[in-house]
Amino acid sequence: MHTRCYLLLLLINLGLSSTYAQQAPEIDQAVVMSYFQDQQYEPAIQYLQSRIQPDNIKQLALLGYAYYQAGKWPETIQTYQQILHLDSAYIPAYQYLGGIYMQQEQARLAIPHYRKLAALQPQAQTYKQLSFALFAAREADSGFVYLRHAYALNPFDSKVVARMAEEWLDRQRYNAADSVLQPYLAKDSLQTSVIIPAVKTAYFRKDYAQAIMLGQRLMRQQVVSVAAYTFVAAACYNLKRYQECIYVNDFLTQMNMSTEAIMYYAAMACTQLKDYIRSNTLLQTCIDLAKSKSLDDYYSAMSVNYEGQHVFRKATACLDTAYYLFHAPLRQYSIGRIYDYHLQNPAAAQRYYKRYLLLARSKEEDPAISRYVTQRLGEMEGGK
Repeated sequence: MHTRCYLLLLLINLGLSSTYAQQAPEIDQAVVMSYFQDQQYEPAIQYLQSRIQPDNIKQLALLGYAYYQAGKWPETIQTYQQILHLDSAYIPAYQYLGGIYMQQEQARLAIPHYRKLAALQPQAQTYKQLSFALFAAREADSGFVYLRHAYALNPFDSKVVARMAEEWLDRQRYNAADSVLQPYLAKDSLQTSVIIPAVKTAYFRKDYAQAIMLGQRLMRQQVVSVAAYTFVAAACYNLKRYQECIYVNDFLTQMNMSTEAIMYYAAMACTQLKDYIRSNTLLQTCIDLAKSKSLDDYYSAMSVNYEGQHVFRKATACLDTAYYLFHAPLRQYSIGRIYDYHLQNPAAAQRYYKRYLLLARSKEEDPAISRYVTQRLGEMEGGK
């Protein structure tokens, strides 16, 4: 009797479960698209979560996209990993995962996804993504290999062309850099990301007139690139085009972006034009900038502001500039701390922490910070 009752109850429960499954609400694509078009991602997430089937890739992809647009990266990662468990060749999942890790400045985590993507779709775009991730992870040789693949398939991608030129410049292969820049500029003469390395290339090839012409193009577009204009100013001075050399400094001064080097070229140009008073004024400004220890404080203060805004890349860039100018070991510690606690990049954090300790020994930095860094490194290395 008890056995019969048990079986009856079991059948009833199974029947109820089946009925519930049949009555489970379906996903209305029009509703989801309406949420997406109105950028109402939180309601879209709630709608999908209550209806999604855990083995339905299309539904999971919608949920992953909603999570991504809502900025919920841990949930996005988990969802796309779930998709890859169901289909290891699902290309959008690799795209989103690689992109998220690159935005988090965790290039090493992005690389496996971009490698798989390049294997599934050996195209210019996928080779480009993989190469840029490898460069970000400081694997320059491998990055350059895939960059050349990307360039061979699409020699008119401005980012690929600019990076190819920069890589050839770093190798002091100036004619090789010019060979990728000129075909692009013949097709599109206004792309600033390509003009900037073209200025440097022209200067190193001693084609100063070309460097000046390209610099003038940048100025007409109101583009600010201190690195490029330094070469333009030098080219103007070398060709004795002194008034144009001074104009480069005037152009940047209007934007509060001139530098010691550019001011120095302008000062020397003024000397050649016998405008000694203005030359001395510019030289005095150069002297004041060169000896201003306050710059260290200014850049450090800016890094605090950027950190407060969660713009961590700019925060570390300010600290890096401060260190480059004044070599204060504490700036290395601060960069390491941002990588450690904000960007969750322990490899980079350890690198900066170790550099801080090495520099701090010779400059007698704050012993409390040194003790903390030593302790933190022990924790990180012990957790491997």
